[in-house]
Amino acid sequence: MKRRLMPLVLVALGALPFSSCTCGSHTAEAPPKAATRPSGGFGSVTARRPPEPDAGGEGMITPRVIETHAPPSLVGTPLAQSKIPENFPQDVPLYAGAEVMAVQVLANKANNVIFGVDADAPQVFNFYKDTMKKSGWSSTQEYQGKEQSFLSFKKDKTITNVSVSTDPKTGKKVIAIMYYEEEPLPFAEF
Repeated sequence: MKRRLMPLVLVALGALPFSSCTCGSHTAEAPPKAATRPSGGFGSVTARRPPEPDAGGEGMITPRVIETHAPPSLVGTPLAQSKIPENFPQDVPLYAGAEVMAVQVLANKANNVIFGVDADAPQVFNFYKDTMKKSGWSSTQEYQGKEQSFLSFKKDKTITNVSVSTDPKTGKKVIAIMYYEEEPLPFAEF
């Protein structure tokens, strides 16, 4: 067995001078140390100082008071503040039991009156669809969906849009009637 291993050992020892190891002959110099970052620059970390204690407060810290405002809500608007505007079209019917929740003045002399009512959405939709047509309004758009419905009417120069949706907080139906007078465009139509 020694005779069989001997040629292998000799071949291995003979191959050593041809190996690719250069660890002893040429070692590259170590890279230079990275420069330290100046304090306060990009990527630096600065320690936060604790807030100063209140002058009269035995080391207690007085928090700042931040004013918060309630988000605007259409629900619960007093009726005395919201009433139907004087320029509301006389021949637009009001759904029985509808209460004015808000009045909005929009761009281009448009107004939006928002009503709340306890009724089913399909009944409100059909009421406006039928009574507006009987009052001489021509229907220009109509969409009836599960969550929201929309009707658009025109009579002479008056455009009226009626949308019916559900207030997610109260479950009441919300009727929004937006109306405005159509004016000629300030440029030629193309």
